[in-house]
Amino acid sequence: MATKQDGLYVDVEEVARDWGCSRTKAYNIIRDLNRQMKDEDPRYIVVAGKVNRKYYEECCYKKQS
Repeated sequence: MATKQDGLYVDVEEVARDWGCSRTKAYNIIRDLNRQMKDEDPRYIVVAGKVNRKYYEECCYKKQS
């Protein structure tokens, strides 16, 4: 999980490490997450090749009830 030392965005290396996938697949995951985020609220700011850390963690580390 994120600590204060982590940045606001997750980069391709972190996604690839978390998911055990190639950089190409990690970029696809980032692109899909950024698209989902913009679909939810067009006012969100997205950065190509990175995804908002909070959104990433909410989508990828959801706790099961």
